[in-house]
Amino acid sequence: MCPLPVAFTKRKLETMSSEQLLEVTCEGELEFDNIQRWVKNQGHEIVQAQKTSDTFKILIKKR
Repeated sequence: MCPLPVAFTKRKLETMSSEQLLEVTCEGELEFDNIQRWVKNQGHEIVQAQKTSDTFKILIKKR
């Protein structure tokens, strides 16, 4: 497991204001699950999470 996708997401959210949206695109299901778990644990909101044929997208609302 690589912690970089969660670290990059965390770093970006730290620069954003409350209620702003961040779209994260990742390639693996493990990254997809880990980012969602971390976001929920931090109190942010998952607005949408979808799996496409070759990527995963997560839309996050910063709290």
